[in-house]
Amino acid sequence: MWALSHVQFACIRAIAHTSLYIRTSPWLAPATQPDHIKNYPCRPSLYGCRIFIPKDSQGKQTPLPLVIRAHGGGFIVNYPAADDVLARHLADHANCIVVSIDYGKSPQNKFPTAYEDVVAQTLAVIDDPELPIDKSKVVLCGSSAGGNLTLGAAQDSRLVSKVVGVVSIYPAVDFGPDSDAKMATRPDPEVPDFIGKSWDDVMKLYLDEAQKESMQDVRLSPTYFGTRESLPQEILLIGAEHDMFCREVEVMAEKLAGGRPKNPNKEGWSAPGVQYYKVFGQPHAFEGFPAKNPEAEKARIAAKEAMFDTISQWLKTTFSKVDSY
Repeated sequence: MWALSHVQFACIRAIAHTSLYIRTSPWLAPATQPDHIKNYPCRPSLYGCRIFIPKDSQGKQTPLPLVIRAHGGGFIVNYPAADDVLARHLADHANCIVVSIDYGKSPQNKFPTAYEDVVAQTLAVIDDPELPIDKSKVVLCGSSAGGNLTLGAAQDSRLVSKVVGVVSIYPAVDFGPDSDAKMATRPDPEVPDFIGKSWDDVMKLYLDEAQKESMQDVRLSPTYFGTRESLPQEILLIGAEHDMFCREVEVMAEKLAGGRPKNPNKEGWSAPGVQYYKVFGQPHAFEGFPAKNPEAEKARIAAKEAMFDTISQWLKTTFSKVDSY
């Protein structure tokens, strides 16, 4: 599926982005529109950042917490509008400013372009004098490829002291194992995984073989962090049960817990500074793809709403902790 030329990928991206543009347009999705769209001088060629202000804070200049979102898409497709639904939900339910950022896509933009784009735009958003931001309450939040990028960026020396937390939703956190090894960790091989073998080709497109990057470079595989202090104080890691990345996400969460007591709950567990949340019965990117039958679709929507609410509550709790640091 992924073994295509750059021209073919450009066509796929154009089709995907056109569909996304229509689905997220003001006439089809009026309730989830951003309040502003802005390009920052550090990355003027990327899609504009989509800025969401809480509805209850419109017109006010009181400093608000900031969440910076990085979208998914296998490092290959999508742009910030893909996150409009979640961004609007988080802004309104966690009372924070949400800014969805873009990054360069492979295969035209190899590693570490996307990583550097995320770091640069995060710094630009934090320092934007036009946004009423409480700089002591900044959280990075990403899904899939964006989850990988935000977990890596949060360990960057330029950012780690500026970020209080990270929310990462079904990210790839270990580039070492191939697709077969990752697929073998899934609980039920009969449940399809739409990434599957294509993961090997994604890695080939994202990485430049001439660079011979170490698969334990935290910019690629954030699970290989040096110490707990390498990451922000609060981490929420989310895995989907039937996703090939689910087990490695939980392994990273366990490493972050560092042997400290874990408090189990029906969705996972929490320990000081880290929460692991598992979405049972769902595959990778479940919230973006309708199920094929009504019963499964009902379960998918319930899982999506529960995950959104969990993230909102985690954000509110994290922001409240800052005042006690």
